[in-house]
Amino acid sequence: MNQVNFFNSIAKDWDSISKVDEVKINYLLSQIDIKEGDSILDVGTGTGVLIQFLTKLNPKGKIEAVDMSFNMLEIAKEKFKNINNVEFKLLNIETEDLDEKFNKIVLYSMFPHLEDKTNTIKKLVQQNLLDCGKLIIAHSDSREYLNNMHRSKHDLVSESRLIDVNEQKKIFEDIGLKVEKAFEDDNTYYLVLTK
Repeated sequence: MNQVNFFNSIAKDWDSISKVDEVKINYLLSQIDIKEGDSILDVGTGTGVLIQFLTKLNPKGKIEAVDMSFNMLEIAKEKFKNINNVEFKLLNIETEDLDEKFNKIVLYSMFPHLEDKTNTIKKLVQQNLLDCGKLIIAHSDSREYLNNMHRSKHDLVSESRLIDVNEQKKIFEDIGLKVEKAFEDDNTYYLVLTK
C-alpha cells in the first residue's frame, strides 16, 4: 500500500475523524490576506476541508483544489457541487506540474506527507506563485501533537513529521526562498513564503 491507497482507503471516514477548528483555520488563512478575486490553489484539499473557508473569503475568485486521492476528491466534489468557482483536480503536486499561477497557495494539514518537502515548495513558489503572491504551510495543531499522532498511525504516515519551525525556515532560506513568517506554539504551526 502506498500513500495514495492509504488516503483512498480512509476517505469515507475522513470527515468524521478530522476535527475542524473554525477559529484556528480563519486565523491561519488571515496570515496570507486573501482578497476577493484572488486565484487560490488548495494543495492536498482532501475532502475539501478548507473550501467553505476559502469561498467565504473569496466568493468569486478562482479556487483550484488538488489532491492525489481520487476517493477524497470525489467526496469533496459531491459536498461542493453547488459552488461554481471551485475546480477539483486529481494531481500529485510532487510529480506532476500545474501550468497556472496563483495569488495564494495553501498547504493545510498536508506538508508532512510530502516526500520531497523542500523541492516541492520551491517548485510551487517558482512555477505557480504570482509575483507578490503568498504560500502558506499551515497546521491547526502543534508540531508535537501532529508528530505523535502520525507516529501512532499507519506505517505509511508514521514518518510524516514536522521539524522546528525555525529550522524549516532556514532550510527554505538556504535554497533562496523568502520566508515572511514562521511561527509555532501549542496550537498552531505555520510558515508564509513570498515570491
